[in-house]
Amino acid sequence: MRRFRYFLRETLTALRRNALVAFAAVSTMFISLFLFGGSLLVQKQVDLMVGEWGRKVEVSVFLREDVSGEQVDALGREVAGFPEVERVFFESRQQAFQRFQRLFRDSPTLVENVDVEAMPQSYRVKLTDPGKFAVIRARLAGQPAIDEIRDEQAVVKKLLVVTEVLRTGVMGIAIIMLIAAAGLIGNTVRMAVFARRKEIAIMKLVGATNWFIRVPFILEGAIGGLAGAFMAIASLFAMKAMFIDPLRGEIQFTPWVGTTAIMATIPWIIGAGVLMAVVASLFAMRRFLEV
Repeated sequence: MRRFRYFLRETLTALRRNALVAFAAVSTMFISLFLFGGSLLVQKQVDLMVGEWGRKVEVSVFLREDVSGEQVDALGREVAGFPEVERVFFESRQQAFQRFQRLFRDSPTLVENVDVEAMPQSYRVKLTDPGKFAVIRARLAGQPAIDEIRDEQAVVKKLLVVTEVLRTGVMGIAIIMLIAAAGLIGNTVRMAVFARRKEIAIMKLVGATNWFIRVPFILEGAIGGLAGAFMAIASLFAMKAMFIDPLRGEIQFTPWVGTTAIMATIPWIIGAGVLMAVVASLFAMRRFLEV
């Protein structure tokens, strides 16, 4: 217990002496860990979207303007008989127009300039495996009733590519910021060691081990990493409350990350913050202590 009190006292003393530099290090660590946690949440969001949109993705089979009722019925029976097809739904012009009105309800001018006759009839085909689109296209190629076959999965993939680029960019910035934060924490520890170099020399002369000397400085770096981590975690919860939660009511066709996802990132954020700080502290002391 006496040794622990000594370590704690020395750590707090060092932080007080270098308060400004320590504040800069903690702030940088906070920003980097916030970006790191954000990149993890973006990845979780991508996974949610892939799962949800993958289940909802459909093949749209648009019909020609001059198609007859018999051709429509025959095509529907044929598509429903494919083993790769889970469900087939016929969308009439009126149903397509109603869906168009729902999607663009915030653009009344656009809705007013489109009438029911402009909407195509189509079959919405849900596949047991979205990857079987090429098989369905090959079977339906050349059908006189079909105007176009569109795979919505292609649109989903483009959206996911953009999201993945965003995630990679955020992760890259987070890594750069983590390195910068580690450098600042290392500099803070180096300054503290340099200021106490005479005291350290005396401690070594009376038999203090290197690790006994190192511990207060390692604790100093770890406290900075923990402070930055807790600030980052609090900011992620604040971001969820201010930005993500309102989107749940506005955009309901996709799931959004929640409290559970943030809780899952906490060990990673704390681990990254403490690990980077401790490693930086150890490297900062190499010039002043024998290893």
